Amino acid sequence: MKLVTYRTTPKQPPRLGVLQGDGAILCLTTRHAGDTRFSSMAAFIAGGEDALVQARRDADEHRPGNANEVPPGGYALLTPLERPPLMRDWGTMTAHPKFFLEMRARQRAQASPDPAAALEAARQEGQLDLPANWFSVPRFYTANPLNLAGPGQAIEWPAFAQKLDYELELAIVMGRTGKDISQHRARDFILGVTLFNDFTARDVQAAEGQPAGKSKDFDGAYSLGPCIVTLDELPDLYKLRVTSRLNGETQTVDSTASMELGFEELIAYASRSCTLHAGEVFASGTFARGCGVETGRLLQPGDRIELEAEHIGILDNTIVASRSTQKDGA
Repeated sequence: MKLVTYRTTPKQPPRLGVLQGDGAILCLTTRHAGDTRFSSMAAFIAGGEDALVQARRDADEHRPGNANEVPPGGYALLTPLERPPLMRDWGTMTAHPKFFLEMRARQRAQASPDPAAALEAARQEGQLDLPANWFSVPRFYTANPLNLAGPGQAIEWPAFAQKLDYELELAIVMGRTGKDISQHRARDFILGVTLFNDFTARDVQAAEGQPAGKSKDFDGAYSLGPCIVTLDELPDLYKLRVTSRLNGETQTVDSTASMELGFEELIAYASRSCTLHAGEVFASGTFARGCGVETGRLLQPGDRIELEAEHIGILDNTIVASRSTQKDGA
C-alpha cells in the first residue's frame, strides 16, 4: 500500500488514505468514520497490525467510483506523518561523507605554500579516509520532527543563511515499538519507506564545524513524502533507483544498492538498550552526488527540487525567498 495524508481544501483537517494506481485516494478516514485508528497516520500506526490488516482489506476490496474515493487532482498531499516522535539521520554510504572530507582538506591545503603537496600529505596521513569503524559503529544525528514539510510545500529560505542545499535520502518509518531488536527481526518493525529531503544551510554548517546544528534547524528543514510505501509493494528495498532533479534537470541518479548499511542493521544498532517507538523515522543519509554542494549547484529562491524513488514517487518542494531578515515572534 501507498499510505498518504492529504486534504481536499485548505481548511479541511488532514485525512488518511491509500493512494491508488490511477492517482485516486481511498479515504480511510471517511470509510471508518468514528474509528480513531484511521483519523491520522500517527493513530493508524498506533493501531498496530489490526489497523494495517483492515487497511489492506479495504484497498483490496475498493472499486473505482466508491463514495470514499477522492479523484486525482481533487486533493493536496501533506507530509505523510506529522510530528514523528523522533527522526534519526544516518551515514549508510561513503561517497557523501568522503566528499566533505576531501573538500575540507582542499580548503586547508589552500593555506599552504604548496597546496598540492599539502593535499597529498593529508591523503597519505589518512585525513581523507572515513574512520575504520564507520560501519561497525554507525553515526547518526537526531533531527527536529517539528520542522517537517511535505510534498508540494514551499520551503522558506532561512533568513540567517546565505547558502542553502538539499539532500537526496530515503527513510523508513517504524511501525512497531521495540527494544534490543535483532537484525533478522528488524524488518518486521518497519511500516514502510518514503523519501526524505534534508535541507541544509551550508554556510552555517561550515561555521559550526559539525554535520548538524542550526544549519538544519529551521522551518521546513526536512521534507518527507509523498507517501509511505509498505514493504510488500517493493520488489527489493535495496535495488531502488533514486533520482534528484532541479528545475526539471536531472542532478543525480543512484540506487539503494549503494547503501552499505541496511535499515535492519540500523534498527538493531539503535535499539540496543534503547526503546524505539512506532512512528520514528530513520533516514539513510545522502546518496552520491545527491546534494548541490557535490554537483556545484546550490539552491536559489524560485528553485523546484524533486526527489524521486522507484515504486515510491516524487517528493517536490519549491524554495521561496525569506519574508524577513529577522523574526522575533512579535
